[in-house]
Amino acid sequence: MIDDSSVTHVTDTAFWVAHFRAKEARRPAPVFRDSLASLLCGNRGRQIARSIPRAAMVEWGTVVRTSAIDQLIDELLPSGVDTVLNLGAGLDTRPYRMNLPAELRWIEVDFPKLVELKNAKLAEHKPVCRLERIGMDLLDRPSRNEIFARFGAASKNVLVITEGFISYFSNYEISNLAGDLRAIPSIRSWIQDFDNSPKRRLPSGWAKKLQAAPFLFEATDWFGFFEKYGWKALKTITTAEESKRIGRPYPWDLPYGLLLRALPKEMSQRILSLSGVVLMQRLPG
Repeated sequence: MIDDSSVTHVTDTAFWVAHFRAKEARRPAPVFRDSLASLLCGNRGRQIARSIPRAAMVEWGTVVRTSAIDQLIDELLPSGVDTVLNLGAGLDTRPYRMNLPAELRWIEVDFPKLVELKNAKLAEHKPVCRLERIGMDLLDRPSRNEIFARFGAASKNVLVITEGFISYFSNYEISNLAGDLRAIPSIRSWIQDFDNSPKRRLPSGWAKKLQAAPFLFEATDWFGFFEKYGWKALKTITTAEESKRIGRPYPWDLPYGLLLRALPKEMSQRILSLSGVVLMQRLPG
């Protein structure tokens, strides 16, 4: 019998995160309304979430991150973005739930199995923009670059999104990705979630649960890393800022919730400002 609580592949993390977006949609006053998340994550998302410690922290972080990325997309689209390239899209449903221009081209790229599931589950639901999905392993660099070149040539202003994506790739793989994206002139902007902590430490119990989907990327200077490969931070929204803006404080997730509240406010805000989302801009040259 398959254990629905087991993470056996990195794609399983998409069910984990979608579960928390589904929970948010059921709140009386949700930060965002993802009415399709429950359909997509099903029981698997719920079982995975229950099996991994510190669920309240992950739920809170998912809501804050989703909200901040939504905000950056809303702010950037009026600048002339005609194509969005969502790499490692997982079970994201922004092309269905956001107020997007009908003529906007939105491309989702992820593993074929996940793309097939989304196509089947969402067959009767209509996106608000021109949505396409491509199934492929994003570590297949030649195929990946063919996609970049194809959509880059057909577009004037491309926005790349890598939500919850970078952590699962090595520094070498991400340096290649950053360079390959920058090589396409029409790819002008890139939204990422970042973690600028001096040393990332996984919560107790996570390493065993996430053996099939380990966190690989490490950078003590996140922004400096990407600037080396032609990308400069244009705007950041820290976790502290977005948490305050949406009125969603850090949860009482013992012991960390208690510890954060016991610290001086300036120190706790500094800790929560080490992570967030960033809009990167392609450097000229």
